[in-house]
Amino acid sequence: MQQIKIILFILILFIASSLWLFYQGGRQTDPDFNKNWWSVYFVNPKSNDLDFVIDNHSDKSDFQWEVLTGGNKVQTGELKIKKGESQNIKPADIEKTADQKITIQVFSGDEKREIYKNL
Repeated sequence: MQQIKIILFILILFIASSLWLFYQGGRQTDPDFNKNWWSVYFVNPKSNDLDFVIDNHSDKSDFQWEVLTGGNKVQTGELKIKKGESQNIKPADIEKTADQKITIQVFSGDEKREIYKNL
């Protein structure tokens, strides 16, 4: 009878600890839980289009973006993105020349992210 109690206790302890670990793992993999970050990336990095995404997981919601070619501003824009949301931005077509570096800068408050393509 004592062996059954020990086995039952170990089984209950194993199930409880497994549930706790699954719960903690789910919380840690949630990009919005106690985290404050945002990112910018191209929709299709290998193509020549300039469509990009701003993925917001921060408390900030105001973003400004600029498209630069050769250091000159070609396009700008502003948008609001709530926490946990993404916004796909499609800049208007710009005149592209060979061996041209196109830079996209995104600002939110005092933070800046930058991506670029060499066309």
